[in-house]
Amino acid sequence: MTKGGAMRLDVVSTVNDPGVPGRTGDDRAGFDAAAGTAWVLDGATDVTDLRPFPACESGAAWIAEALSDRLMQAPQSGEAPEAYFASVLADVRQRAEAESQIPLDKLPGEALPIASGIWMWLQGEEAVFVFMGDCMALIRSGAGVRLIGHAEKAEDETAAARRVMALTQEERMGWLRQSRRLSNEVGSAFGLGPAVAGNLHIERTALKPGNDICLMSDGLYRLISPYATHDLESLMADLSEKGLLALVRMLRDFENAPEGDIPRIKRRDDASAVYLKIEA
Repeated sequence: MTKGGAMRLDVVSTVNDPGVPGRTGDDRAGFDAAAGTAWVLDGATDVTDLRPFPACESGAAWIAEALSDRLMQAPQSGEAPEAYFASVLADVRQRAEAESQIPLDKLPGEALPIASGIWMWLQGEEAVFVFMGDCMALIRSGAGVRLIGHAEKAEDETAAARRVMALTQEERMGWLRQSRRLSNEVGSAFGLGPAVAGNLHIERTALKPGNDICLMSDGLYRLISPYATHDLESLMADLSEKGLLALVRMLRDFENAPEGDIPRIKRRDDASAVYLKIEA
């Protein structure tokens, strides 16, 4: 287990706001500062009435929690991220087989839970990021703010929302279920199928003491796209000056205002984040 070499993670704050009072929500955020790891996971909203994991609020919540629990077991020093996540996903699949009230091979593709996520591991003077779906990381340095992840997915979701919201409820659910089946078939998100481990997106970047990092789900990234209340630089500036909870309040205030009525499949999505600083 790495201790981060000459640098270490300082976990400033975390947030997991479900957007709906009384719910835990479908996101999870976690960290192991001693191991130099941190992550955000965003379970994809269920699109079926089947409930293979009835002890949880949803299948989305189940997979986000199962992944987060497993990520608390840090990788071994020098372990390749591909090998680590192959082990993580195999263990989550084994847990699903034990806990599902319906055999996994009997579940239709739309009922198999998936999650977006981003995970980072500080290794000496660089960090490795592993991500799938639309969770992202922002890294602020003296050179500006760098984004790691698929920023284009926010624009894709906005375009999809405009099309889907024009459909009937039956047509909408048919489209969502077809999309979920395809995601599970091709392994495009963290899920229970065999193809996932081969589709990981992995990026390494050098870091320096004083760098700020925010791992976030797409719910918080909405401040940048599509709401455009912030850009990369102003979001990180507000985060540094006001904190994560203030950003979430800005998000919810915008969504509650008339100008916040921008097409979304979910009007108020879960918003989760981990705010970190790199220390010497």
